Amino acid sequence: DPGLYCVQTITNCVVYSIHKYALHFSAWKEQLLSGEAFGATWMTEVQGGSDLGANQTRALWDGEAWRLEGEKYFSSGAGLTDYAIVSARPHGAPPGPKGIALFLAPRLDAQGRLNYRVRRLKEKLATRAVPSGEVEFAGAEAHLIGRAEEGIYYLLETLTLSRLANACGAMGLARKAQLEALFRVRRRKAFGQALLEHPLVRRDLTDLAVRIAGGLALTFRAVAAWDEAWLLRPPYDPRYHYARLLTHLAKARTAEHGTYCTQLAMELFGGVGFVEDFAIARLSREALITPIWEGPANVQALDTLEVLTRKGAQEPFLAEFVPRLEAVGTEEARLALGALRRTLDRLQGLEPAEAQWHAKEALRTLSDAASVALLYALEAAGGERYAKLATLYARRFLGGEEYPAWALKEPQVWAGETAPETPA
Repeated sequence: DPGLYCVQTITNCVVYSIHKYALHFSAWKEQLLSGEAFGATWMTEVQGGSDLGANQTRALWDGEAWRLEGEKYFSSGAGLTDYAIVSARPHGAPPGPKGIALFLAPRLDAQGRLNYRVRRLKEKLATRAVPSGEVEFAGAEAHLIGRAEEGIYYLLETLTLSRLANACGAMGLARKAQLEALFRVRRRKAFGQALLEHPLVRRDLTDLAVRIAGGLALTFRAVAAWDEAWLLRPPYDPRYHYARLLTHLAKARTAEHGTYCTQLAMELFGGVGFVEDFAIARLSREALITPIWEGPANVQALDTLEVLTRKGAQEPFLAEFVPRLEAVGTEEARLALGALRRTLDRLQGLEPAEAQWHAKEALRTLSDAASVALLYALEAAGGERYAKLATLYARRFLGGEEYPAWALKEPQVWAGETAPETPA
C-alpha cells in the first residue's frame, strides 16, 4: 500500500541521513525509529521538478542558526511530518546541483512554534493515501547535515534508497494484483468452465508470473548491491556507482511491470474490476504513481547513462552478468547475452545526444538481460520453475515473441508452487 510504504520510506530516509551524517541528532532518529515521529524528504520545486540544480530555496546563516526561505511544491507527508530533510542553496553557493546543501527542518522550532507552513494539500489522481502538499519556508529554523558542499551527494543517496523502496512497492502491488486474480479465476465460471481453464486466461497469468519474477529478482539484486555500498561516503568507490546502476534499472523496469500487472489483473476481473467495490481497481490506481515517484523513466535513463559512461559502472555490470549467462548456455541465455552486449556497444558508439535518444530502450534491455540471468541463478535454490521463468522472460522481452504454448500446461509457472486455493 503506497500510503503506508511512502510514509515509511521517507521516514527511513531521514533516519538514514541522521545516522550517517548527523549523529548529533540521534535523539530525533530514535523518535523516528520508534514511531513516535514521522519524517519526510522535501526536494521538489515547481520550476525544477527532477532538476535539483534548479532549486531556489535559500539557506541563510543568521549568526545563530540556519534559516530557510522558499517553497517546496510536492511535499509528501505534509501535515504529518515531524522532521524533514530539505534541499536548499546556502548564500554564496555556486549555481547548479553542486551548490545544493541538505538540511534537517523540524516541525517545531527551538521555541516550540510551528516552523513552516503547509499551504495546501494536493488532490491526486493516483494514490489517495499519502498526504502531499505545498510547504512554505519563511525563516524556518534548520540544521545543516554534514558538509554543505557534499549536500547533493547526500540527497542522491536518499533518492537511491527511495528508488529501491519504490521498486519493492511496485512489485508488491503487482503481487497483490496477481493473487487477487488467481482467487478470481479459480471461482468465476464463463462459457461452462472456470476461467482458469481457458487458455487465454492462463496466458495472462503466465504474463503476470514472468513479469513479477523478473522484477523481483532485479529489485533484490539491487538491494543487495546497496547493502554492500551504503556505508561509503563521497568520493565513492565503484561499488556505490554499481549499486546506483542496478537501482536505476530496477526502479524504471519494475514501475512498468507493476502498472501493467495491475491493469491486466483488472481485465481478468472483467467489468467488476473497474469499480470501487473490488480492491483490484485501487491497486491499479495506486500503481500509477510508481513510474513518477523518485524520477520517471527519462530521469532513470539519463542517470543510467551517467553511471555507465562517467562512473565506470559498465565494467562491473559486464563482469557479473556475462559469466552468469555464459555459464547457463541455453539459447535464451545467449539471446540475453547478445542483447546486453549489443546495447552497451551501441551506446559507446553514439554521440551524447543520440545516446540519450536511445537511453530509455537501452535501460529496458539491460534490465531484462539482467533479470534473465538472475532468474536462471535462482534455479539452484528455487527449483526448475525459475529456469522456465527465465526462458519465458527472455523469449517475450528480449526476443519479442509470444510466450511459447508449452506454458499452457505448466501450472507451476503461472500459478506458482504455493498459490493458495482460497483467500486468506
